[in-house]
Amino acid sequence: MSSITRRGLGGLAIGAGLAAAARPARAETWPSRPATVIVPWPAGGSTDVLARGLSRYLGDRLGHPAVVDNRSGANGNIGAAMVARAAPDGYTLMVTTNAPITNNTLLYRSMPFDPNTDLTPVALLAELPIVIAARKDMPYSTVQELIAYAKKNPGKVNCGTPPLGAVAHLAVELLMYRTGIQLNVIPYRGSAPLTNDLLAGSVDMALDLVTTYLPHIETGALKALGVTATQAIPQLPDTPPVQAQGVADYQATGWISLLGPAKMPAEIVSRLNAESNAYLALEETKALLPNLGLTPLGGTAADLTRRMTAEVELWRPVIKAANISVE
Repeated sequence: MSSITRRGLGGLAIGAGLAAAARPARAETWPSRPATVIVPWPAGGSTDVLARGLSRYLGDRLGHPAVVDNRSGANGNIGAAMVARAAPDGYTLMVTTNAPITNNTLLYRSMPFDPNTDLTPVALLAELPIVIAARKDMPYSTVQELIAYAKKNPGKVNCGTPPLGAVAHLAVELLMYRTGIQLNVIPYRGSAPLTNDLLAGSVDMALDLVTTYLPHIETGALKALGVTATQAIPQLPDTPPVQAQGVADYQATGWISLLGPAKMPAEIVSRLNAESNAYLALEETKALLPNLGLTPLGGTAADLTRRMTAEVELWRPVIKAANISVE
């Protein structure tokens, strides 16, 4: 081979290399590796169990595992902040209650992230209704009877709630805000000590997740006055919602959703949303959720965005009027 030919072939090779370098790298097909699903709450609760069921389903459907990672603390802010800082490539997701993406923005003086700009809503998953329960010997058995009694006895009804700023605590604040009654609200560190005091007679009534009080309601140790969802729930079909008992514009529930970091590709969001709704439609999921005290939701990513906005607007005047802060 002549030197001219060799030089010509060399030039072609260099040119081909430069052309290849100039072309953008081929986009990675998603998913091509495992994903992490952060749950900003301890293992074992309703949110965690739902997250694990959804993650197994996503792993089967997408062909790569989705592994749950519990990162609790600061009322969900620690885990949610990790998601907010993650790459928006569809490999870091979050299943959480509404606390770190709505209520915490009103309860904390400063947040480590902005839910509106640092996260991508993907899908609504389920709702956590609250039950208003009272000791069996209390002279009221409905919400209207409670309101009437409290108006005659302002500040004399001791009402226990889970920790300050929890949805069940905000639910009783909303009840007072909507009706003008005054209850002696006593926040507890957790559900177990509150339940013990309620059963022992140290408090007159309390609000908490349905699963907390359902066994005691079924035995007759407690009576259910109302539920905080807008519709009756399967666990307590004969207990009417607060709103149906005459308290207008009353809804106070926790809810669970799937989100990712900001700027996730639309096609990934769409696929995850579709798979989430398909999971909620499974018969085994429909059987599981009531046992966790959950009601399935579903819907579009836009539905979740609207729910986030509405939740903040619901609680803003209530939290301001009650002067609630967790810091």
